[in-house]
Amino acid sequence: MERLGCTGMRVFFGIEPDQATALAISDWRDRQFGRAGRPVPVANLHMTLAFAGELSVAAIDGLCEAVESWLGSTSLPGTVLALDTTGYWPGPGIYWLGPGSWPDSLEAQARKLRQLVVGAGARRDRRTFQPHITLFRQCSEAPPLPARMPAAVLDYREIALYESRPLRDGVAYHVLQAWPLPGA
Repeated sequence: MERLGCTGMRVFFGIEPDQATALAISDWRDRQFGRAGRPVPVANLHMTLAFAGELSVAAIDGLCEAVESWLGSTSLPGTVLALDTTGYWPGPGIYWLGPGSWPDSLEAQARKLRQLVVGAGARRDRRTFQPHITLFRQCSEAPPLPARMPAAVLDYREIALYESRPLRDGVAYHVLQAWPLPGA
């Protein structure tokens, strides 16, 4: 996991849609909204469960061990989420797609991962958990309500630890490690 010349990495836990779902979401977004803001590249579409920010390689190693230990002793399963709601956060200018409702198990997974990242040295995230996939960044106003919602579901059976690597024109997300969920 260590990269030469790197004292730390910017990381988060998330769920990645399969390629067909990511492409369907991107196609739906582009047809419904055009250029409402800066579209998230299809390769970066994901649902964040817990953001850690910059952590040292040693802290990330410890975090991965803590996740393995937790998942070895839990029975919180993966699930299928209907992506049937959109929302807009004016502060960061984010327009998103997510589930209108979700099982307690998803919230419990996010809560536990947030605890583990704090234990690894990250700041505590006090925002209310709202599962979502960011569609656009830098929206100056909320796009109009979509004429139709996508027929998209997020079927997840694993969680992953991602590194966010800066690029000249944005970021790229790379999976550092993934864990299957119990019963998956």
